[in-house]
Formats: sequence, structure tokens, C-alpha cells
Amino acid sequence: MSSLILGRIDQLSESQKTTLKVASVIGRLFRAGWLWGFYPGLGEPAHIRADLDVLNRLDLTPLESARAGADLSFKHILTHGVAYESLPFATRSWLHGELAKFIEQQYSALIDQFVDLLAYHYDISGIEEKRREYLYKAGLAAQAAYANTAATDYYRRLLPLLADQQKIAVLVQLGQVLELTGQWSEVEALYRQALALSEALNDAQARAQARSALGNLHSRRGEYNEASAALEEAQHDLYWPAIKRASARPCISVVR
Repeated sequence: MSSLILGRIDQLSESQKTTLKVASVIGRLFRAGWLWGFYPGLGEPAHIRADLDVLNRLDLTPLESARAGADLSFKHILTHGVAYESLPFATRSWLHGELAKFIEQQYSALIDQFVDLLAYHYDISGIEEKRREYLYKAGLAAQAAYANTAATDYYRRLLPLLADQQKIAVLVQLGQVLELTGQWSEVEALYRQALALSEALNDAQARAQARSALGNLHSRRGEYNEASAALEEAQHDLYWPAIKRASARPCISVVR
């Protein structure tokens, strides 16, 4: 089947091939205006429209008027896959990055509606700072909506991209998501990993966060002695820096 689709694509003009391949980066459903918006190298909108008309007549990307927000679609998922895979990996990554930048700029006032899409495209783009930013934002949004599977996926993809200091909060957030699904053993392992990192970094605030999470987990499991000990240690971590600062101040004696 793939060879038949490649044969049909090979019969297209070069500009039609390029339009089809660039469209595949947007997704199976795509908006025509995004093509010239994020990749001006395709040419003028009128020229791209003409190429799309040909693709529509050939039933490769028929009009998709029934779907709100999408002008066209790849009729078959295989057609989309073959067009996408025919792009070199480096070209695909670059196009995903350019598309994400376009969406970010074009819809800046509505950015919350595009967080998942931006996380997807930036993750493939290899633009590290943006990958971290939008995987985290998408994870937070999914967690807030109790979309636990999505939140777990975003946080797991994010963790390898972070420095140890940044990992602590995300480990705790991932643990909080998994608590909702009752995965106690993995949750405890995540909190203990966060605690170990905070101790290695000598970060009292992060240590308190990890210990509080552990304490709350113990409490939910009915392990009240362990919960009490962890929460007391968390309180100590929170207030100890202030106590140290206060004790370091010089004493002033007043002689009458």
C-alpha cells in the first residue's frame, strides 16, 4: 500500500509534493492558511491554493468542511504517514519548530488553547527551552483537568530534559498525579527521588516539599507515625533557615 501511495505522490509536480509534505507536519487535519503562514517558502497563497486544489481533485487531501477549524484533511492515515516519513528527519524537526513558532505568535492571546499542540510540535523540534516550557505547561493543564494519563505522559517526557534542581518539583507533581490512580509504590519512589535530589543540593525548601509529599502519602495509606515524622521534618526544613539567620545576628548588649 505504501508503494502505491508513493507512486501517486511521485506523479505530482515538485511544488505539489512539497505542499503535501509540509502539510503532513501540521497533522492529518490542517488549515490551509497555516501552510503559507509558517512556511513562506511554499510561495504565494494563490499558488498554494492551486496546488491544494489539485490534491483535492486527486482525493489526497479532500476538503474537510465538516470539521470546525480544518480546511482539509489527508483522506487516509497511510497517505499522511507516507508523506510525513518521506521528509528527512532534520527537515521534519525544523518544520515542527517553525510551525510551533507561528502558532505561538499567531495565537498569543489564546495560547492556553494551544498548549497541547505546542507541546507536541516543540517536543519534536528539538528546541530544548521550548520543549521544557510547553511540556511543563501541558502537564500542568492536564493535571488541573484531572487528565491523569496525559499529565503523566507530559511529566515523564519532561523529566529527562531538566536539571536536578528543576526535577524536584516535577517529580512531586508526577507523584501527585499517580496518587490519584493509587500507584502507591511508584509514588513513594518518586517522592524519595525528589528528597534525595534536594538533600544532594542542600535545598531546604525543596526538601520540605518532598517530605511534605511523603508525609501526605503516608497519611493517605494510614501510616500515621511515618506521616507525622515526615511532616515534622518538613516543618523543620521550612523554618530552620530563618532560625539560623536569627541566631547568626550579633548580640547587642545595652550598658546603662
